[in-house]
Amino acid sequence: MRLVSLELDHFRLYERLRLATEAHELALVGPNASGKTSLLEAVYYLGTARSFRFADDRDLVRHGAARFSIRACLEREGETNEAERVTTWRNELALLYEPEGKSAAVDGERCKRLSELLGRLVVCCFTVEDLDTVRGSAGRRRRFLDLLLGQVSPSYTAASGEYLQALRQRNAALRAEEYDPSEVRAWETPLAASAARITTLRRSAADELTGFLRPVFAELTEREHDLRLGYESSLTETRLEAERLVEPFLAVFERYRERDRRRGHTTAGPHRDDLRLSLDGVDLRRFASRGQLRLSTLALRLAEAEFLARHTATKPVFLLDDAASELDELTNRRLLPVLRRRVGQLVVTALPGDADQLGIEGEVYELRDGEVLPVTEGD
Repeated sequence: MRLVSLELDHFRLYERLRLATEAHELALVGPNASGKTSLLEAVYYLGTARSFRFADDRDLVRHGAARFSIRACLEREGETNEAERVTTWRNELALLYEPEGKSAAVDGERCKRLSELLGRLVVCCFTVEDLDTVRGSAGRRRRFLDLLLGQVSPSYTAASGEYLQALRQRNAALRAEEYDPSEVRAWETPLAASAARITTLRRSAADELTGFLRPVFAELTEREHDLRLGYESSLTETRLEAERLVEPFLAVFERYRERDRRRGHTTAGPHRDDLRLSLDGVDLRRFASRGQLRLSTLALRLAEAEFLARHTATKPVFLLDDAASELDELTNRRLLPVLRRRVGQLVVTALPGDADQLGIEGEVYELRDGEVLPVTEGD
């Protein structure tokens, strides 16, 4: 999969941006605050309907504007035909944000639900802030799985929506001035059903990602290590079918009901779970050098790319933000060959002095005053 055009209106610092490309590798070069990361953010937002910066949607609107829009044309490879040629097809995606909410369209036809847009643009991203995925809050790690599964599993998206609705209602019942235990219990049934589906899908994804992590990490380091991802649930046993996890979740909610009443919120469930990334048995959340954090986080993103490719039958667009300044020269030299085997298109950003270090075999663009200008040889 690759982007062949991108249009932004009133997104971040961009009043109006138009970019067309046929390249499989692009470098976006410019000084700090020139809009490099914002351009990647727009691409990621079109694929997931969420920002990788933990930003509120209102913060993405250009100052003085009321709304923003993102449009793109995608090209995706299909099956090989009788003439041994790979067929391709293109899709046009559009996403509009207004104060009233978001809306989307595919090939000019308005989507009934925003979830219909998810998975159309298969995308993953590595940024410097990703280091906090490993060592930061549990919420960051849960969000990593939420965004990943949201691209490939409509069932996960539906279960997450149902869970959040039931969670809000149970919390409201816990905080009610006239506390009614029967109302709290009534919301525990749908809460447990959706919690079971979420947990099963998350645990399965963590297991699958572990299978990708080890070979990827070996390619990056040229050494064999045991890098694995574990899922830490509110339940002691999660390796069961979703239907068999409903009763254990009901038991957990019953066990903590009085504690939850005192605290005014639900203290156990998928919204409190965590991921553990370990290297040779060492929990990287607690013990990791900066070098180990960089490599393990990068390996996690590459494993994500393989996961997406397996579940969508297309190699994703990979966004790499300011890698040259964050990764050492040796890792940068090993990184591009590893990426090229796993992604459909690579879009990187770099400071002017770091562009040559990346070794991009494609198009180079300079970002200046809210515009994207092609760089030709000799410039």
